[in-house]
Amino acid sequence: MTPDATHKEAAAQDGGEAGIKIIGRAVAVLRALAGEREGLSLSQLAERTGLPRSTIHRLVSALEVEGVLVAASATGRVRIGPELVRWAEAGRPEIRALLRPAMEHLAQTLEETVDLAVLESGRLRITDSIQGQHTLRAVSVVGSSLPLHCTANGKAVLAKLSDAEIARLLPARLTRLTPSTITRRAALVEELTQVRRTGMAFDLEESTPGVCAIAIAVQDTYGTLAALSVPIPAIRFHGREQDIVAALDTAREQVSSVQSDTLPESDTYDAPPPS
Repeated sequence: MTPDATHKEAAAQDGGEAGIKIIGRAVAVLRALAGEREGLSLSQLAERTGLPRSTIHRLVSALEVEGVLVAASATGRVRIGPELVRWAEAGRPEIRALLRPAMEHLAQTLEETVDLAVLESGRLRITDSIQGQHTLRAVSVVGSSLPLHCTANGKAVLAKLSDAEIARLLPARLTRLTPSTITRRAALVEELTQVRRTGMAFDLEESTPGVCAIAIAVQDTYGTLAALSVPIPAIRFHGREQDIVAALDTAREQVSSVQSDTLPESDTYDAPPPS
């Protein structure tokens, strides 16, 4: 190998190491901004990352051009931008796909309808359903919205929220849909306390006459809050509650296992320390 070739190879290696160092610094900036909704100033970023302010300025400028960071204030604060969020969403598995095996096992075990409803922008929407095998069965429409206060799905989801979030989501007046609908907030709050304790939410003909249901809340690693429910004609429901609860407990374990399997493995790459 000629001296000139050796020089070129060394230069290429130096350039690669420099590129890795830049990536490590950019990641340090992004990690510092994680969870900072109001953003951070360049000085705060320099303090948190240990990088010179001039380096922070160059990194932030480059990341802003790509949409990864955006201005958070007129005083120079920056925060995570929409482009990074879009990348994260693109790599996010749909909760429907994650929960489908548990839904199918539930439907096979109970031979009843199984629904998946997701909390989206303050509304509970059915995103998937497996219809029961009986001639007389509960029928759910994918895409339809559900009330929160009187369905098993809704109560399961509400029980996972804070009191402030519950107050924000519920209407000022709880609509009565059947003679069994809970319309007093105090009574609903008391029932949600029970749901938090047991992990099971019940709808005893509160949203639809002649139909009962039991539901559990599930949440994926990205924070999507949803509910798996089993709606059953009341004529077949009473006396089977323990079997339904047991099947839902099994589904909960399956969901937890799926979530563990989909978590990324620990990154063995050691980024170079900031300098």
